[in-house]
Amino acid sequence: MQLFSKAYCGMGNENGEMIHKVCCSFFPSLHMMPSLDSRSGISKDHLLPETCGMNGPQFECSGTIINSKYILTAAHCVVGKNIRGVRMGELDYSSDEDCDYEPGSPICEKHYQDMAVEKAIPHSEFIRMPPRNDIALLRMEGEIDLSYTNVEPICLPITSELQNRVLDHKTGTVAGWGVTDTQRESTKLMKVDFPVKSNSECKMYFGNMLNQYPKAQWNETMKTMKNQFCAGELGKDSCKGDSGGPFMIKDIYKDVSRYVQYGVVSHGPPRCGSDTPGFYTDVTKYVNWILENITD
Repeated sequence: MQLFSKAYCGMGNENGEMIHKVCCSFFPSLHMMPSLDSRSGISKDHLLPETCGMNGPQFECSGTIINSKYILTAAHCVVGKNIRGVRMGELDYSSDEDCDYEPGSPICEKHYQDMAVEKAIPHSEFIRMPPRNDIALLRMEGEIDLSYTNVEPICLPITSELQNRVLDHKTGTVAGWGVTDTQRESTKLMKVDFPVKSNSECKMYFGNMLNQYPKAQWNETMKTMKNQFCAGELGKDSCKGDSGGPFMIKDIYKDVSRYVQYGVVSHGPPRCGSDTPGFYTDVTKYVNWILENITD
């Protein structure tokens, strides 16, 4: 695979041999990121090559490519569901051609990849309500072709430096085909930027959500916070259809500026874009789980 030959990879032990398990492109590809800042805005002319849609053509969930065989997503997107397939390299499924209009050098790509799922691997301790360990892997039946400009793996926080990064009030990006502020499902991959809340702020918001659970469950529910973070602000949020997609932050990875996936879209308030933030599975807490569940 072309991109894998110039990649930084997470290492894992497989039958006594250290092998590359999670890779991201050597090239930061920041020009491919959508440039609009509002969730109601549509990214018309930019590619987001790491993001994929599940159970199309009206994508029910999103996910991210982490290597040529595996997709990272949310457990609630796969548990109890028959995932028909995953589409990769799609920006606008109402159009035959997607283009990234760089000055003087437009990059257009007609090719997308539809691939069947060989196996869904949700976290063994996933609990739907209250949501806990909401993370899963999808193993593809074939190899994802990473040679196309609109398909490449996301960077994960595999180094100790990235795993210990304090994210409070850092601005991140969520991408997906979720519902817009007009309550319509989008045919185009969209994105929104908003800040991560502090742990104390998240506890306050999460505490307000406890009223929907019996008091006997409150202690167990608060444990959920240990492996999650919250993010968002009024008018900016992930929404229905974005589940399983990435929360990414621009970071320095191996001395190069890249987008690193720190979160997986998990759950949130009933009304998207309210003053209550959405909650995200903290990928830094699950790097070992990801590596342990990736085989060959």
